[in-house]
Amino acid sequence: MTIFILCGKSRGLSQDEFAENLGVSRQAVSKWERNEAYPDTENLIAIAKFFNVKIDDLINTPINVDGGINNDHAPIPNKVIEYSEDGGENDDDHDDEDEDEEDHNSNQTSAASYIWSSVPFAIIATIAYLLIGFFIEGGWSVGWTIFLLVPVYYSVTDCIRRKSFSSFNYSVFVTFLFLLFGMLYSVWHPLWIIYLTVPVYYPIASAIDSAIRNRNKNK
Repeated sequence: MTIFILCGKSRGLSQDEFAENLGVSRQAVSKWERNEAYPDTENLIAIAKFFNVKIDDLINTPINVDGGINNDHAPIPNKVIEYSEDGGENDDDHDDEDEDEEDHNSNQTSAASYIWSSVPFAIIATIAYLLIGFFIEGGWSVGWTIFLLVPVYYSVTDCIRRKSFSSFNYSVFVTFLFLLFGMLYSVWHPLWIIYLTVPVYYPIASAIDSAIRNRNKNK
């Protein structure tokens, strides 16, 4: 299977920018372009959406510089197109030991987040609610809060995949804590104060995400 991505020419993006759009490392994109590694299913879907093509069209089919699919099925060039920081072509070899290790860790993280995101957590939450309701006194009136963890759970997997703290559904998580402890211990006041952390969390998370992206670009 060959994935041939002309991201720089078709969309005017550097490897860093293309990787940021997909939520992966630049090294991962570089590996794909050199046919040394292949995107997992989740990343294939993201790439197909980015180029507005079918996943099947990405396999063994080159993409024209205008972003379309080459239906002539011409042989894929041996030359691997890489990109410099400013989006231009760069033929230098980036395959050093540090990048290999970072790419390996990135692939492991992506694979792990994909596995966890495929877990049917909504079904698990439903089963847990039924067990709490049947076997714990007062479980029906309190246990329903577990359903608030469904969007929280999937936001965590998205947070890991994108390496973005801003992806975490913090406001729903705070609501879960407020309702759970409020109903269990009747501490509605002053527990409501935890909502004041919501407008603080997202700017901090966004600043951390920006710092991480800048650090990765400077590597």
